Amino acid sequence: MDELNLKDFLPYLKDRDLTSISHLQRDFAFGFNKARFLYESLIKENFINEKGEINKKKVYEALGENRRTVKIIFLDVDGVLNCASTPDKINTFTGIEDKKVLLLKKIVQKSKALIVLISTWKLNWYVTPSRKSEQDELANYLDEKLAKAGLKALGKINDDWVDRGEGILDYISRLEKKKIHVDNFIILDDGRFDYKASHLTPNLIQTSPKTGLTEKHVKKAFEHLSKPD
Repeated sequence: MDELNLKDFLPYLKDRDLTSISHLQRDFAFGFNKARFLYESLIKENFINEKGEINKKKVYEALGENRRTVKIIFLDVDGVLNCASTPDKINTFTGIEDKKVLLLKKIVQKSKALIVLISTWKLNWYVTPSRKSEQDELANYLDEKLAKAGLKALGKINDDWVDRGEGILDYISRLEKKKIHVDNFIILDDGRFDYKASHLTPNLIQTSPKTGLTEKHVKKAFEHLSKPD
C-alpha cells in the first residue's frame, strides 16, 4: 500500500465534524483497505476518535493555524432567571430575580463560558454598542440585571421563535467560519422546542417554570461544561 502522509488529509478534516471509512472511500476514490488504513492511522494520531468524530483542536494545531476555543451558555430568560413566584416586574412582564442571576454567575465563573441569548427577550437586544440606544425597555432591563452581577451577553441566535435548536447550530457554524471553535456548550431553557430534532437534547439542562434556575442545575451545568470536547 502506498505510504500516506496524514498531513495531506488535515485540510479535509478541518471543514468536517465527522468522517468514516466510507466517506474516505468516496471522497478520495480509495479502495476499502486503503481507506481503512487511513482511518485507523487518523485514530492512532488522535485526529479522530473511534466514532469518526474529528478532533478539531488537534487538526488546527497540526496545520499550524491559530483558532480560539470557547464554551457557551445558550440562555433562555423566562423560567430560568425567573419563575412562577418571582415578585419582580418590568412593565406587565415577570422580571428577573437577582438570586437567579447569581446562580448563573456561578456557572460562568467556574466554566469561563460565554452567554448567548436564545430567549424571546433578545428580540430588540443588540450586541453592537452603537445599537444599544435602539433597544427596548426589556432588553435594557436584561442588560442591567446581568451587569449588576458582573455579567453580560455576548451574542444572540437567529431563530423563528420555535426552532431554537436550528438557531443554536447556525450560531455555532458561524463561529467556526471565524475560526472560533465551540469546545462545549449547554442550553439553559425551560422548554424543549426543537432540541430533540436538532440532536441537542444532551446539551439541554431543562429548568422548570415553577422554580427557574436552581443549585441542582448549576452543578449539572458545570459537570457538562467540564467534559472534554
